[in-house]
Amino acid sequence: MEERLRDIVQHAGHLLPAQGPIGVFVHHNTLHAFQHLSFHEALDEASAVFEAEPYLSEAEYRAQIASGRIRDEDIEAALAERAGDPGARPHERQGPLSRLEIERLALRFPIDAVTEAGLQWRIAEVGETRRLRPDLPAEQRRRIIDSTERWLAGRRLAGASADAAERLRELGSLDPEPRAALALWDACRSAPLPPARPKETPPAGRAGAERTHRDLLLALTGEDPAELINPLLIRLLSAYLDEGVSHWAMPDRGRGLWRAFSSLVLEGSSPADAPFAGLAEELRRLEARGARPAAVVAGALRELGVAEDRWERYVTRALLELPGWAGMVHRLEHTPSDRPPGAPPASLLEYLAVRLTLSRYALRDVARRKLGFEGPLSGLAEHARRAARPAEAPRRSPDHERPFRLYQLAQLAGLSVAEVEPLEVADRVAALEALEAFDEVTRRRVLHEAYEHGHRVEVLHAVAANLRRPADERAAQDPRFQLAFCIDDRCEGLRRHFEELSPRHETFGVAGFFGVPIRYRGLDDADHVSLCPVGVEPAHEIVERAHEEEAWLLRQARRKRWARVLHAIGHGTRSLSRGLLLTPTLGLLATIPLVGRVLFPRASARLRRALERRLLPAVPTHLHSPHAEEGAPAGGGGRPFTAAERAARVATTLENMGLTRRFAPLVAVLGHGSTSTNNPHQSAYDCGACGGRHGGPNARLFAAMANDPEVRALLRGRGIDIPEGTFFLGGMNNTTTEEIVFYDEHLVPASHRGELAALSSALVEARRRHAHERCRRFASAPKGRDEGQALAHVEARAADISQARPELGHVTNAVCVVGRRELTRGLFLDRRAFLVSYDPTQDPAGAILERILLAVGPVGAGINLEYYFSRVDNLRYGAGTKLPHNLVSLLGVMDGSLSDLRTGLPKQMIEIHEPVRLLVVVEASTETAAAICARQPSIRELVFNGWIQFACVDPATGEIAHLARGGFAPFTPPDEPLPAVQRSADWYAGKSGFVPPAIIRAASTRSPEVTHAA
Repeated sequence: MEERLRDIVQHAGHLLPAQGPIGVFVHHNTLHAFQHLSFHEALDEASAVFEAEPYLSEAEYRAQIASGRIRDEDIEAALAERAGDPGARPHERQGPLSRLEIERLALRFPIDAVTEAGLQWRIAEVGETRRLRPDLPAEQRRRIIDSTERWLAGRRLAGASADAAERLRELGSLDPEPRAALALWDACRSAPLPPARPKETPPAGRAGAERTHRDLLLALTGEDPAELINPLLIRLLSAYLDEGVSHWAMPDRGRGLWRAFSSLVLEGSSPADAPFAGLAEELRRLEARGARPAAVVAGALRELGVAEDRWERYVTRALLELPGWAGMVHRLEHTPSDRPPGAPPASLLEYLAVRLTLSRYALRDVARRKLGFEGPLSGLAEHARRAARPAEAPRRSPDHERPFRLYQLAQLAGLSVAEVEPLEVADRVAALEALEAFDEVTRRRVLHEAYEHGHRVEVLHAVAANLRRPADERAAQDPRFQLAFCIDDRCEGLRRHFEELSPRHETFGVAGFFGVPIRYRGLDDADHVSLCPVGVEPAHEIVERAHEEEAWLLRQARRKRWARVLHAIGHGTRSLSRGLLLTPTLGLLATIPLVGRVLFPRASARLRRALERRLLPAVPTHLHSPHAEEGAPAGGGGRPFTAAERAARVATTLENMGLTRRFAPLVAVLGHGSTSTNNPHQSAYDCGACGGRHGGPNARLFAAMANDPEVRALLRGRGIDIPEGTFFLGGMNNTTTEEIVFYDEHLVPASHRGELAALSSALVEARRRHAHERCRRFASAPKGRDEGQALAHVEARAADISQARPELGHVTNAVCVVGRRELTRGLFLDRRAFLVSYDPTQDPAGAILERILLAVGPVGAGINLEYYFSRVDNLRYGAGTKLPHNLVSLLGVMDGSLSDLRTGLPKQMIEIHEPVRLLVVVEASTETAAAICARQPSIRELVFNGWIQFACVDPATGEIAHLARGGFAPFTPPDEPLPAVQRSADWYAGKSGFVPPAIIRAASTRSPEVTHAA
């Protein structure tokens, strides 16, 4: 029984959020549990399970149509895609119109369905049936009016009954437009229409079909039993899982959640609320029997009358009552590396045991108070069903919504009264049924496909246009500097601006841990952290050590003294005696730096850093790989890299990038991270390839390995000959402040010092330009400022304690390009693209591409999909607004002081995001790409289930093919040329929204300004 319950709980756990502790925030597909389904099928099922929105609202898509973001050709392409679905029959006539014509009209114009009361109000107060739609095209409006005039004249000549003649006289007294509208309305309701068929409720997901006792009571009484137990569980879990917020640790945490909970209750901390009377006695009986959590769960389910074949569905619904906390327990249970040493064990089964134990008391209380039910809980469901009153069917009348919808449809189709009046009831019903079958969710799906189609065409058109340029305009010429960045979309802009400065500047993109997964401990760090992708277990430990032990000991002594002071002050302000003295005194003194940080954040940050450097001087350091006997942590991670391993790591990364020849004298490798103040989601801006941490140590280590003479000798055996005159330099790029720092500059040979100074100068100019481009998207950034002022602004954002948007993160992500830089060099891609360097000419069998896609595919899709779902439904899939967020247990955030953990992304991180699936453009033949998908299930699932969009650029011909309906179709770019400008600033100037691609010619030309900047 215990094994079965564990399997059930773990299977149900797949539906829970998989987000780890917020300190190591790594993006992932929110709907990972549904990834085996096609994208749209997954959205349907997830919407049923989580009661969440699958797409943007119809109003938002219509706004995109109005702005030109969704064009007529995009809608036609989406409808053509839908027409290819089995059983679609787009050209089948539905009365006066074809199904395709009806769907086309429903996409472009809202066709309202209103209640009877709402319709009567619109007729009486708004005069809806006395005017044609205001959004009707002028030509169509004129056609309906003219046709009505002819019809009216014909009816007068033909004669009519007394009632009809009276109506004709009434119509004749009106102006032409009201006359046409009323006549058309009369025609639409002239024949009684049967009510619409009740829509079949689609089968819900594996959790959505099960209704728990809580669901029944909530629907019947309006009171939620979970509100009685959730506050208790939240306080219990926040104390049990706490990683450093509380001064006192919860007792008995090491024995597990169930034992800790039982101990609290039995030692006098039982809930004082009346519904939980008798809880202590029950727990005492369970402890006397030695009941394990699995037995507690099984007993609770039996007492609730849940049949064993329904256990999984019931358990899933119970876990989804607090999905954030339940998901965190599940994550910590299966990823212990996310936790600090000594953390208590996490078990989803034990959490369920506590939840079901408390739930039974809450259910009894609500059932007794609201329904007078005193019997066993196994009979509660049947009692609730008998007590439920059948819902009254809505009243219907001839003036209800079906004639009104026909009235709207007729106007949009340009049908006049002369064409509608003779229609048989069957024809009218057929047209309405086609319209009703094309319901809101279906329309939103088609509009979303049109939305993505427009973006896809825009990007592939840009790539095709760039490929038509001469090859020497798209390639770096005799590279002077080569920079390897992370593939992060935020690096696209900095790379572009750096390349604009000179045609001799070349950049590459590779996963930001640079192929060296390590457990790392910095000079001032208390413990090791894993700098590698999630799921990778690093086998090597790297420690930062000072060159001079004496200087390091002095630094450590000062840090310890300062830490003791801070600890004493912090603890003292929370005590009774010292708090009376310290709080008013220190509170008054704290106002001075507080005012400075609020009013002058940038200056305050600089002053604070200057004081830190003065009081805690930096010491020169180096990276060290200790042997196990030198104090490496237990369980592995202490083995040093051998020369062969170092060479293999360097070779793999260089081969992935395609940098195996034509090395520049100076090659810089830049990791990245982010800094901000008062921002619990800070790690969400860091490097995902480094486990949600900074990638600087990885870049520093890679550079040291690549400079090693022994490594270079081994590399020559693999065909990679790095010249003696080439030097690798590791560095760090702060994506918030644009700061770039280099490590180990003292190791740069004297012959390269001038080149290093030139590189630093060029990067200063590039970061100024990049900051200027970023500021156009910040609503609070002053407009019209120069590049220096823009740089100052982004630096201030990082230090501003009131700033909810220190940077925009991946909010613009939409594209991933895997190929040579020549595909995109000189293209303005608006900081929207993950740029992954790959040279297909060095990979005839596709082996390098395969390992790149295995790494980049899930990572890029995870980032993109988390932004997608947090944007389309920020309430359920996202974290809501940051304003009420409070950090809890160093694990996550919750609203106020007592709520579920908020998972996903906060509103301030996704406000301007365009939720489109990631378009992955790979420089490879379709045969190579298809073969990789056939061999790799994880890639095949993403590609063929439609979680990403996929396109190939043939390396030999440059032809582009897009994956559609399980096969590749050739892409034909539009005829219009792509705009071309000299600098990025010339293209984005004056624009605050998304900017389409353009060609930047400065990347291939040399100008006096560029030469000076370099």
